[in-house]
Amino acid sequence: MKAQFHPIPRISEHPSGKIFRKDVSMPWSLPPKGEGAVPMKQVQCFVCRQMCNVPKSAISAKCLHCASYIKMDDISLHARTHRTFVRTWGTVTIRANADLKGLDVECLHLVMHGRGSGKFRCQGLCKIKSDQHISGMIEAQRLVIEKKAKVTVVGGMMVKDCQINGVLEGQIKASNVITIRRNAKFLGDIVARQLVIEEGGIHQGAFTKLSD
Repeated sequence: MKAQFHPIPRISEHPSGKIFRKDVSMPWSLPPKGEGAVPMKQVQCFVCRQMCNVPKSAISAKCLHCASYIKMDDISLHARTHRTFVRTWGTVTIRANADLKGLDVECLHLVMHGRGSGKFRCQGLCKIKSDQHISGMIEAQRLVIEKKAKVTVVGGMMVKDCQINGVLEGQIKASNVITIRRNAKFLGDIVARQLVIEEGGIHQGAFTKLSD
């Protein structure tokens, strides 16, 4: 014979007759202020040129000002690449087997293993590791010419800092320092705040010092 079930009556102490659960915790809670925040970075829209805050891990975003698409992923250009117009806040790499002309590249960092000619604008580092004859121009925060690389830039260069370990030919303007390392060479006119030539380094051309 089954025992009969006798529920225990629940008596409310509240005048409304409602029964309230005690010590109920939320299934989730927001992290304390300053903890668990998503790391952010600033990027510039390629269309309206306004700055936007986006998560550091993002590979794309929409501009908060004009809703334009902003790419932030890394891009490799190789021998079979047909695209010449590149806009990204990632790193653009020109592969060793490439020989590309008519490029128009704007990126965060640029690394040139292979040949590329055109306009290059880098918000960060531009590193050239092979012989180049660039018919366009280079804009970068920092320009580095690696050893054994012989580079000619026809359209001029505008940088913050430049370090020459190989041979560079053209006209350059630097808002900070240009350094010509030992056994390196620069052929052309320099406008910079400071020029450093290590022993064994060579500069052939005029130097104009920027005033403070």
